[in-house]
Amino acid sequence: MESSQSDECMSDSEDEGECTSDSDDERGMRISLSDSDDESTSKRRFRHPRSLSMGTRSRTVKRHRFHRLQASKKTETVLEHVDGAESSSGQTPSDDAEIFTPELIQEDDKYKDKNTYRFVCPHAGQFQCSLTSLVFVMDGEGELLYRVVSWDPRLLDGLGQMQPAGPLYDVKCFNGSISKLHLPHCEIFSEGDNMDGLAVAHFTGGNMEIVQPITVTETHVMIDIRDLSLFGLLWMKIFSHPISGQVLLFLRTLPVEEEEEEEKILNVHLLPGNVPVSEVVHSHQDKKYIETTSKCHLFLEREYSLRCQPENCEVQPKSEIFEHNNFGPNFHPSFQVFLSVDVKKVGLTILDKAEDCKEVWSRPRVSLKAPSQGVEPPEHRMISGSEFVDALRGKLIQRVSSVMAIADSLRSKHMITDELYSELHNADTNQRKMRCLFMALDSGGASVKAEFYRLLKKNEPHLVEELESGHSKSFRRQ
Repeated sequence: MESSQSDECMSDSEDEGECTSDSDDERGMRISLSDSDDESTSKRRFRHPRSLSMGTRSRTVKRHRFHRLQASKKTETVLEHVDGAESSSGQTPSDDAEIFTPELIQEDDKYKDKNTYRFVCPHAGQFQCSLTSLVFVMDGEGELLYRVVSWDPRLLDGLGQMQPAGPLYDVKCFNGSISKLHLPHCEIFSEGDNMDGLAVAHFTGGNMEIVQPITVTETHVMIDIRDLSLFGLLWMKIFSHPISGQVLLFLRTLPVEEEEEEEKILNVHLLPGNVPVSEVVHSHQDKKYIETTSKCHLFLEREYSLRCQPENCEVQPKSEIFEHNNFGPNFHPSFQVFLSVDVKKVGLTILDKAEDCKEVWSRPRVSLKAPSQGVEPPEHRMISGSEFVDALRGKLIQRVSSVMAIADSLRSKHMITDELYSELHNADTNQRKMRCLFMALDSGGASVKAEFYRLLKKNEPHLVEELESGHSKSFRRQ
């Protein structure tokens, strides 16, 4: 996100015709609509007069540009009911989507401590990520890299009742193009509810453009996209209705003084339903993720409490207000339960204090002893393509025969330089070619190694299968 924030401020002389008078600036934000705007291109533009202190300098927040929140006649907004009512197209946006599980990679840059999701799209179509629920409509094959980044409150300043309604995604596509993006929302609408309050913020070049949805369904907000950068859901805080929430549990054991017993702390997180579990798990790697059925309905700005069995467990705080703004990168627990180390199971209930402590989520039995479902022991964990390449380097150097075919593909994706490609071409044996290619793989990092693995699996599937099966005790692929 830093790239779009670095130039977020600009002088009052830029963007002629969009400036308000000084007297208007002194009174606050002014929104104006051009009389010449038509239904398909109309935009509201505003300047926020407030200055921010940026180190020793004071800058003015750059003007944001956004489309009207009122849906135009060309905007199709459809409500998908839980009973299976169809949209005007006869299907939900993900009906035809292929589900994929992205590769999780770590990049050697400022995002090295974040999850970066990678998907190599094989052909045109709709593809839904199993971890984030994002849906990409692709025009053809291509490589997608996307990650969750932090919302910058300065860029949202001045939007009044509009606020984030989901994570902010940084999306990049290489050697391909995305025509539409479906972002998951967690709003729960009844028949007749106004859906115009949902929109998508698009950050690029220091500007924020609010994009009207093509369609809003029961689960997703669909938009057309022209260029890639940062995308995140916004909603207008008008009505009080429930959202789809989730309750996530993380356990950690605390070392204490020798004369005292060990103590366990169970962290209980109340979160919007469109927060990827993979993001929360990544931010709490020092704790054990306890998987349980997590879905619930929560009201924004309501007070909730946690009841725990056995009753002698200490819970803090006594109650907590649920807010619709916890989209990372820090996911702090809503409640903490302090347990003695010998407690193997607990019962947990979330209560709505606004409705006479009505139960909104209850799990009478949560096991704290067994390994969490879906978390494999280290000796049987699934490994990434880059780890495969690192672990089997020697055998790959000796046995890969399709070196130039793989190098051609890497070169077309700008993952190896022309100079290195020339050295590969001039090498007289496949072993020397592979040693040369490993120089590029090492310098390119996990993403280049993962692409090498994909290409190797495509060109020499039997070799990959043999190498993986020979190390089945250590490696297990998805």
